[in-house]
Amino acid sequence: MADLPPARRAEIGRWPDERDRHRSLLGSRLLLTGLGDLGYRAGALATLRYSPQSRPTLDLPVDFSVSHGDGRIVCALSTRGAVGIDVERLGRVVAKDFPLYLNATERAWAGRSARRFYAVWTRKEAVVKAAGSGGLRDVARVDTTLAADRGELDGRLWCLRAVPVGRSHVAHLALSEAAGEVTFRRLSRQALERDGPPAGRTSSAMKIRTVL
Repeated sequence: MADLPPARRAEIGRWPDERDRHRSLLGSRLLLTGLGDLGYRAGALATLRYSPQSRPTLDLPVDFSVSHGDGRIVCALSTRGAVGIDVERLGRVVAKDFPLYLNATERAWAGRSARRFYAVWTRKEAVVKAAGSGGLRDVARVDTTLAADRGELDGRLWCLRAVPVGRSHVAHLALSEAAGEVTFRRLSRQALERDGPPAGRTSSAMKIRTVL
């Protein structure tokens, strides 16, 4: 909590749900750990800003995205353009349950498979987050039928990558351009809850952090 700007600390402190507060703090710690790997140390979150009308930002040459799913928290960082990430616990929802958000081709591909539905959904959400769009109203406009590794929103193409988060979850990453190197790293909740972020290497590669 002490690493966050005062306004963000006060905002989280007003949340009534302890679980929401804890997940948000773990997401911030994932972000801080990733920034440490990119060479940023003390005070890296000092310029973190949350706006109700847009995605969070930092006054650093780093783009980032955080997603919370039941049992997983993921954070992606990039020094090479916009990035978005989404994770969901695998449930029982299938394509016919969300006809407003999946186009006909996406619904036909997903069929009655819950895993395929969540694959489409996390691709769409990742693109919306990377584009900085307005949320659910924009999910329907994302087209994932061009190729398994491409998504399109308002004429712009995004690169898509599956994120390894275990069999009980599904996650995808959206990138503004094809990354030369994508690094995945898993961290336990216990490691993140220790005082101070784990030390890491300095790198300009794409970083994706997952808390287990």
